[in-house]
Amino acid sequence: MLAWTDAFLSAEPQADEALRRRMLASFSAAEIVELTAGVALFMGFSKIALALGGVPDELPVMVQPTPDVPGAA
Repeated sequence: MLAWTDAFLSAEPQADEALRRRMLASFSAAEIVELTAGVALFMGFSKIALALGGVPDELPVMVQPTPDVPGAA
């Protein structure tokens, strides 16, 4: 799921065929749509919060790399 989110949030959102197969091995097509819609909503709400000034000036940033685990979704 983290790899799917990373692909969605990248500068050029595009999931490769291997990632699609991994996702379909764990989730139905409808579940993938729901997960993707959830990520889109979270991203949208965070952008709204930024636009309205709801984020402190010194926001700690954490970068969590996506683990490269064969067969993980």
